[in-house]
Amino acid sequence: MAEGSTLRSAARLSLIAGAAGSVALMLRAGSRQRSVLLILLFTGWVLSPFLALALANLRASRMPARVRGALYGAMFGVTAVSLIVYGSHAVRGGMKAGFVYLVGPAMCWLLIVVVLGANAIVARRHPTH
Repeated sequence: MAEGSTLRSAARLSLIAGAAGSVALMLRAGSRQRSVLLILLFTGWVLSPFLALALANLRASRMPARVRGALYGAMFGVTAVSLIVYGSHAVRGGMKAGFVYLVGPAMCWLLIVVVLGANAIVARRHPTH
């Protein structure tokens, strides 16, 4: 198996594990929540960075190598940030769950925009690098 396909496979598995773990931790944190609508809204928000990266991954073969590498890095990064933030909340508590599950996905979106945006700009300016 080529190095690129190994990285791609690992990034995909990481993304799936991150999404599943994030939703599981969110459902655990909101176990007393009676509003099905609120749970569905939070689920969509928590999953949104993972879904965006999965959709971007479908077009990865058309991306410059630098941007493709950044995409895989973002996939690992979003998984790590999510599971660290949500896992810490599950173990330690402290902050309100609503705050954690609103800010966590926002941090992931920021990571995605910065990493992919910066690499796309550099790739466009220096297409051979």
